[in-house]
Parts: sequence; C-alpha cells; structure tokens
Amino acid sequence: MRIQHTSCLLLTLLLSCSSLAAQKIFQVEKAGSLKTWRFQIGDELTFSTADAPDQFYTREIVDLLPEVDLIRLPDAAIHIDSIAVVSFPGSNNWAKGLGTTILTFTGVWTLYSILDMAINSRSPAPFQYYVAGGGAVSGSVLQWGIPETKRKVGKRYRVRILDLTFYGPSDQK
Repeated sequence: MRIQHTSCLLLTLLLSCSSLAAQKIFQVEKAGSLKTWRFQIGDELTFSTADAPDQFYTREIVDLLPEVDLIRLPDAAIHIDSIAVVSFPGSNNWAKGLGTTILTFTGVWTLYSILDMAINSRSPAPFQYYVAGGGAVSGSVLQWGIPETKRKVGKRYRVRILDLTFYGPSDQK
C-alpha cells in the first residue's frame, strides 16, 4: 500500500512539472560570486537611471523582454543598460527590528528604574544611567542609521534578464 502511495505521488509530481509555466527573471549578479538577487514579473523594482543617479524610482515589473534587454513598467519601458543603481527596500529590516527591540527594552528599563527610586526612596545607581543612555543611542542608530542596500551597476555588479522558458521541439526559436 505504501509503495502505491509513493508511486502515485511521484507520478503526480512528474506530470505537474511538465506543465509548469516558465519564468522570466531580472537578475542582479555579483562578479566572481554566485550571489544573485532576482526579480520576477509582478515584483517591485527600485532603481535609478544613469541620467539621474540620485533619483530613485519604484515601479512594478509588468513584463521582461530578454530579446531586447527591456523591462516593461506600468508607465514606461527601460533598457537594462540605462540602470545605474538597484536598491533593495527592506534589506535593513533586521536593523529596524533590533533597534525597536532595544528601544523598547530601554523604555522598560527606565520605567522600572524610576519606579525603584519612587518605591524604595533611593537614588539610582550609575549603571542605570549607562544602560538607559546606551540603549537609547544604540537603538536609535540601528533604527534610523542603517541604510537600505544599494548595488551600483558596473564592474562589480551587473544586471541581466533571463528567459527560463521550456520550449518544446516545435516551439524552438
């Protein structure tokens, strides 16, 4: 009975793999490394052009045309050679989360220190000031001081559009 279930599952997986839709991918690659960042149709892309490298645009990818290296956006189309910098929004989420946690700890620590002073009628110890000040500074730096990752297209990073379509024998280009 177990062999039949395994065989049925394996057959289903094999048949479904042949009917999977292909993908077109916009990819940012690091030279000499296997590190890549991939964007598919429907993903948001944040980039700047060579004409205005300080002006960033965030648009949804409508279509990728690998034959002509063109990215179709809702309001325009852009050639990949005109992309100067690719930004990765959300790449600093770890710092924002950690900064929020440290600031929350600092607030609770300060509240407990104030309650300890009020209840026990004693002056605070110097380390309570150090913990509160250090937590506020480090939490703020992590929260607002760590920028998003940006990759400048050039010698070290390059961009490509890949077409991973599985063409049948009759569909060959």
